[in-house]
Amino acid sequence: MSGWNNLDWLENGRNLVKWVISKPADSRIMLLVRHSHREEIGDHTKQLSTELTDLGKQTSYEMGRRLPSYLPTHFFFSFVSRCYQTAEEMSKGHQANGGKVIDLDPLPILATPEIYDDAVWSNLQPDGTNITDYVNNWGDGKFGDMIEDMDQYKVRLLEDTVHRILGTSESQMHIHITHDLALMASKRILLKRPVVYDDREPYLGGIGIEIDTHDSIQLFNSGVESEITLES
Repeated sequence: MSGWNNLDWLENGRNLVKWVISKPADSRIMLLVRHSHREEIGDHTKQLSTELTDLGKQTSYEMGRRLPSYLPTHFFFSFVSRCYQTAEEMSKGHQANGGKVIDLDPLPILATPEIYDDAVWSNLQPDGTNITDYVNNWGDGKFGDMIEDMDQYKVRLLEDTVHRILGTSESQMHIHITHDLALMASKRILLKRPVVYDDREPYLGGIGIEIDTHDSIQLFNSGVESEITLES
């Protein structure tokens, strides 16, 4: 697919693939990736039903095809259809390149935090343009008991993602397909700071984590790799 190298919004996805390829074959890798190119979301009633465009499916497949085939890969995804479609097409591409797919599994934490009052969605624009402010307001407790406390969400998120790959002894890759909300919340949690506008990922952009043989954790974010620690 010629568009893989030419589409501007794929730059972060291309960088993520290059980062994975640069890692040793015995690595344990975890990716947290925004779903691919989707149909336009005009209002909140379309949030759950909006699917990938044909371009979104093609680029998902192509990303999977470019990932290294020597790492058996387990796909996890938000139950929302565009995330499943991204995981499905990416897994097809990975298999076409000779890669082994361990499984494809839904993971609720990748969809949304626990929502206790649907009115909380009125604070988030349907297309996610104000996602930075939304995540920071959530993390600062400004939504009160309308939404799960971010500290509680952090415990569940890390258990289902980073701790899962930490608990794996074999070399493999876990790819998590999610949305703006979970990805930006994850950045706030892992970077231990409020998110900024430039933290927002385009379609198929995301973050990478490498676990070395000493269980040290390297985070790849916005083209930069740094060692991080998790709070006990």
